[in-house]
Amino acid sequence: MGQKRHRVGGGVMSRGMNLRWGPKRIECGVAFREGKVSLTREGRRVEASYRRDGGVVELTIEGTAYRAGVARDARGLWISCRGRTWLLTPEGREGARRGAANAPDEIRAPMTGRIVSVAARAGVPVKEGELLLTLEAMKMEFKLTAPEDGTVMAVEGAEGDRVELGQLLVRLKPDGVAAAGPGDDAR
Repeated sequence: MGQKRHRVGGGVMSRGMNLRWGPKRIECGVAFREGKVSLTREGRRVEASYRRDGGVVELTIEGTAYRAGVARDARGLWISCRGRTWLLTPEGREGARRGAANAPDEIRAPMTGRIVSVAARAGVPVKEGELLLTLEAMKMEFKLTAPEDGTVMAVEGAEGDRVELGQLLVRLKPDGVAAAGPGDDAR
């Protein structure tokens, strides 16, 4: 994921990164030091303290704590936080060029686990932040929510199903997006 990596005095690990989220390319710098991380992007710097416990990272940014599930596979680093999931892929990998693994209208499993409950139903409108389904992984529950207002187009799993990292779980049609017609590239 990093392009340049170097040690800076005092045990600091710093690296330049090119990340991709869907079609968007994000250039940033990241530095780690003794339980602290800082991210610099477009001249803006955000600092956080962090603690990792297996597949869970706890970040504290300006006094607010966040828990994120993290997992790495051949495609990149999966991050799930506050009901949203991102796949961060290194530049030049096939997955980064496709961009489909993290389209905002596809809710994918942030890690291997089991579906505990399904709230989403095909054809039903949802609001941003509304619960779609709940996964259990490593004795923890992960609530996956709608990233934006829209309509549930398909639910690809049922309560009790085992799911794999990156597996498609729910497909949404965001509000304001016309339904695909003949000849359109419908997903």
